[in-house]
Amino acid sequence: MKLLFSIFGLLIGPFIFSQILTVNPGSSVSISSGSSINLDGLEIAPADTYVISGSNDVSRSITAATASGNNSILRVYNTSALLSGFTGTLTFSYLDEELNGINEGDLVMELQADDDSWTTYVGAVDQTNNTVSYTFTDAVSFKAVTASASGATLTVEDILQPQSGISVYPNPTANRIYIQGENILQAELFDLRGRKVKATTQNQLDLSDTGSGSFILKVTTDNNKTKSFKIIKR
Repeated sequence: MKLLFSIFGLLIGPFIFSQILTVNPGSSVSISSGSSINLDGLEIAPADTYVISGSNDVSRSITAATASGNNSILRVYNTSALLSGFTGTLTFSYLDEELNGINEGDLVMELQADDDSWTTYVGAVDQTNNTVSYTFTDAVSFKAVTASASGATLTVEDILQPQSGISVYPNPTANRIYIQGENILQAELFDLRGRKVKATTQNQLDLSDTGSGSFILKVTTDNNKTKSFKIIKR
């Protein structure tokens, strides 16, 4: 595959202080459509030519990310400046010893936005090659990437949490959940294997024909913001 990039001011050092990529001011990395770049286990394969402009550093941490009382695996990729407007596929590699007690089959991808909030993406888990991948058809922006458990994601919101602007109730539920908030575009329900169970554009979701267990509800607003909630069906 063909990888295009400008080399002025570009340093790649996967073994120095966990720093993987440094793009100095005035330089850039241009990844053409149909190609990819692998940043020490994080593969970026854009749908269209994607440019990482300086100044920006990409590093890898072995400390778990934490949010909402939940932890990620022991691998987190961080950028010093936001990567914005990305479409294409991210493939996140991990080692067995980095799972931090999480079952591989429950892994989901987590992206951190500029406001430090995390968004969950239920992608494809390849347990043979130890990867989690997700293809973004809508542009996303992020400054960190990791993986966590689908049943205990970094983005699970407490019900009626004010700053989310979205509330879901009742939870647990026996038959129906209600979604309250402004400009809600759709809600999608996934099981813990990442399979879509139901979807709606209404403010409620009928779960009467759904088996008992834990699910992830992903709510998308009309400005492409998403929030995820852990739902328990009795």
